[in-house]
Amino acid sequence: MEPPQDTGKAGPRIRFDRLRIENIYTHFKWNNDPELNRLDSEVPYVEESFGTFKKRFERLIAHPDPGYQDFEIYDEENTLIGVAYVAGISGHHLHCSIGVTIGERDYWGQGYGKKAMQALLKHCFESLGMHRVTAEAFEYNDAWKRLVEGCGFVTEGTDRDYLFWDGKFFDRVRYAMLASEYGRGDRAPKRSRAIENRPPAPGAAA
Repeated sequence: MEPPQDTGKAGPRIRFDRLRIENIYTHFKWNNDPELNRLDSEVPYVEESFGTFKKRFERLIAHPDPGYQDFEIYDEENTLIGVAYVAGISGHHLHCSIGVTIGERDYWGQGYGKKAMQALLKHCFESLGMHRVTAEAFEYNDAWKRLVEGCGFVTEGTDRDYLFWDGKFFDRVRYAMLASEYGRGDRAPKRSRAIENRPPAPGAAA
């Protein structure tokens, strides 16, 4: 399956690509960033040696999990700025979960995360044919919560006191979007010609 692209004219333009071994030092830098770890991972931060990370990264590229897709995110100048993933892809139940991380701080707050999320959702619903896409956020990650909610995800529940960081417990918020809800966050959802031309059901508004 080809990775998603976003070449729209509105806002920053981004490009997705597969993980590349020549970018391993950039990935290693992000992997060992305590702040990124706190925002994205529930596993307590422990600095990882380059040798250990290299083995894990090489395995990830050589033997990818069929239910998991990793992408690199590039800006319009072809600079690697972050990563995205689709996890838990179920071909039977048609659901998956997604995440986006803009690793380069110079690109924070400029709309790249939103463009990446839009491209990722398009990939899930239009290319993979998913019926349900989920995401999660830690309560202190306000930027990610705003992004997820702004893209049209619905809050489905809260895991209370899920994480323990800096001597305090924090909640985890769970979100989901169904195929019928896709596109509502930014534009009216697309309708196929088959749906548009289908006569209304008995009792339905014309």
